[in-house]
Amino acid sequence: MDAAFSLPTMPHPALSCYDILFAVFQHLESPEETWYDYDPTIQESSAWHIRHAAAENRRTLASCAQVCRAFFQPAVALLWRDVDDTSQLFDLLRAAPLCSAEPIAGRCAGDEKGKLACLSNQAARALQYAWHVRAIHGPRKQVRSHRDQSRLPAWVQMQPLFPQLRYLRWTMSASHRTNCDFAELVPSSLHGLHLVFPRQTQGNGPSTAVSDRPCQDFARKLTSEFVLKARSLRYLRITVLDKMHESWLDSVSGLPLGQLETFDLESPPEASAPLSFLRPLAALQYLRHLGLRLPGSVPAVGADAFPSLCTLMLDANLVQLRAISAFLSTISSHSLESLTLLNCQSTSAAINFEMHELADILRRRFSGSLRRLVLNLLGTSHPQAEPQSLTKTLEPLLDVHAMSDLTLSLSRDVHALTSSKEDLRKMAKAWPKVTRLHLSYGGAALSVHDLEYLAHHCASLTDLIIPAIDASVSQGEDVLLRRQYLPRHGLRFLSLHDGGTCSTIPNPGRLARWLDTLFPKVDWRCPRGGSEPWQDTVEELVQLRIARLIHGNVSNL
Repeated sequence: MDAAFSLPTMPHPALSCYDILFAVFQHLESPEETWYDYDPTIQESSAWHIRHAAAENRRTLASCAQVCRAFFQPAVALLWRDVDDTSQLFDLLRAAPLCSAEPIAGRCAGDEKGKLACLSNQAARALQYAWHVRAIHGPRKQVRSHRDQSRLPAWVQMQPLFPQLRYLRWTMSASHRTNCDFAELVPSSLHGLHLVFPRQTQGNGPSTAVSDRPCQDFARKLTSEFVLKARSLRYLRITVLDKMHESWLDSVSGLPLGQLETFDLESPPEASAPLSFLRPLAALQYLRHLGLRLPGSVPAVGADAFPSLCTLMLDANLVQLRAISAFLSTISSHSLESLTLLNCQSTSAAINFEMHELADILRRRFSGSLRRLVLNLLGTSHPQAEPQSLTKTLEPLLDVHAMSDLTLSLSRDVHALTSSKEDLRKMAKAWPKVTRLHLSYGGAALSVHDLEYLAHHCASLTDLIIPAIDASVSQGEDVLLRRQYLPRHGLRFLSLHDGGTCSTIPNPGRLARWLDTLFPKVDWRCPRGGSEPWQDTVEELVQLRIARLIHGNVSNL
């Protein structure tokens, strides 16, 4: 073979540079934000695409580590940055032979390299893996007990095992000793902590329910130990999947949480945050995100409560609207951008006044910052409550012109709040910057002209749910005539709250052509359980979009 075409025998020098390879492999690393996405009830990430992408990236990194020695170290360093649990690492540590039976702490008091020199290659390699760990995401499935995951050999020195650990998710084990041993591994560098207290163990196994008094006391002690070890804690999430007595979290309020930015307490419907717990939270200067279930009676938390709050998610737990309004009026933050109020209730005859008062507080205190609002109202209206238009009741909210995301969800039994065809027009005129508008309640059906008005005034709208639609023959014919003069709106999602059961759709094909003219970019999906006319409309819309895409591809050839 000609020398000019001979293959090089030596790899490029860049392939032997650890820093270059590490920078390349970092593109396969999962972002730190993926640690926050976790549903304890299924022990998985909430979004399927996050799970899929993380699994694919880990498989690719594992393949890279097997290519050659130069690839091994940087690929393995990234592989061990994010682990589901510590079981495999602890298996390596337990199986590693020692050069001597003496504890490592007693033989090596110097730096980390000196400690590794005292160990066998397998033990040193296992410790190096541990030093790479940045996030423990939580077990994806229960394949072994927490006793197995946390049982360490006696020679392992506890404190420096995870020096780079920043995010930890720990599910409380039935073994109290296991929990305490793992609490000793928490480094001061920890920024994010998620503690999960599972449901009570069935059968003859030991109980792990927080409803048991001994477990409540231990849970209080365990939480304190974790938080005290992490002096720089920024994120604290506590998930209780079983019954919880209100006094369980009292001790947490006395912990050093001065740097805390996010606190999220998830508890069963029959449980709520203790009254004494809210006051210390309200005094935290850096708390920006708060989520919890309100107690039955909301206490006074002070005039300057929550000075830096940006996101507030409250499960009202059927607390009356007056109590919620009183709580919101104490928030002193001028940066509240997102407010979620779930399971609100008003059983008084003055429900319209109470709703108007709540809306007025939001306007007076947060009109300059509020961008997202979710309001969920349950219960049954008082029989003497006088019906009133929804937009009239919530009229103060129409002055919050910077609103970009609004969800109104009302129970069908809340008869005191009625909707009219003018509601959508008033909302479109009041909130021109809205990108998502979910109107999930029973009400008057909207016409095609109402939707055209919305498209004209809300050019940025991408996600829309309306109560129902009126597609009678007299509606929308002029829309088709003005097709070429209408702007192409960017709406991506459109759905009917009633599924079409209360809508008037005499001709699904005609309605499909109207909607396709107004919103040509919607990604239509056939609804489940909807009325037959609405299902036929969506199927026709899908065919119209497919035909348009095919015609566009042919025209471009």
